Amino acid sequence: MAMKNDWGQYKEGLLRVALHNTDVVVQPRQSNTWGALSLDHVFEFMGGLNLAVREVTGKDPDAYFADYRNRNNVKMQELKEAIGVESRSTLFNPMYIKEVMKGKASSAAQITEVVTNAYAWNVMKPDVIDNEMWDQIYEVYVKDSHNLGVQQFFRDQNPQAMQEITAVMMETARKGMWKATERQLNEIAQLHTDLVKEFGPSGSGFSGSNAKLQDFIAERTSPESANNYKQQLQQMKNADASSDIEKAGTVLKKETLAQSQNGEKNSLNGIMIVSVVLVVFVGLLILLRKKRKNS
Repeated sequence: MAMKNDWGQYKEGLLRVALHNTDVVVQPRQSNTWGALSLDHVFEFMGGLNLAVREVTGKDPDAYFADYRNRNNVKMQELKEAIGVESRSTLFNPMYIKEVMKGKASSAAQITEVVTNAYAWNVMKPDVIDNEMWDQIYEVYVKDSHNLGVQQFFRDQNPQAMQEITAVMMETARKGMWKATERQLNEIAQLHTDLVKEFGPSGSGFSGSNAKLQDFIAERTSPESANNYKQQLQQMKNADASSDIEKAGTVLKKETLAQSQNGEKNSLNGIMIVSVVLVVFVGLLILLRKKRKNS
């Protein structure tokens, strides 16, 4: 009889064998509160499994949502269709965008997460994110095609979020997953460098430490903007290095201080022990003298 915690033994190649004949990947969906674009766990697990199958078999499996949101109308929905429906009802929907813009920094970051998840799907399962989707992201969030004041919203609430959106778009194009035009790339690069100039580099996310992406952005903006952009990035790197050195110095100072305090404490303890021993010794001498006199 198997032990309760006996889950089996590791067998090299077993997962590859299990995936070898996989033709379909299915993700259950029971709630309207998340979708393939809004929740990163979907591309992490469903997309990750898709990528694993492609690695083993050389082809992408079909991908479906087992849609249980309406128990009276349970159905299978293709992943690309689900992403299309979600993007049209949220990411590209002016009514939805207006409601999001009533929020503040976290609401702006919410849009950034969706754009980042779209990039992730481009990596995990390229055929579910087409070129038109990136063109639409460009039109709505760079060109503000709905005239909602999107750029001002990001500048007021979370300019780093728009920095990240433009960085994701540029990285998607750099890696050949979006066939952007030179005009699109130039405008996105200019917007990105303008935000860095006005608010400073975010220092995180796609553009935080990606030197190849930074060069790709700098090549597509004016020489003046490119020079300022590179200077600010270098200042950020120098500040980070100085901060690391300062932290290391603080730690070393604390350790030295602690050692010094421990040394002083040990010295004080030694003096107290010697004093106690002397007192006891003198006491014994006095006691012995009294006994001799009495005898």
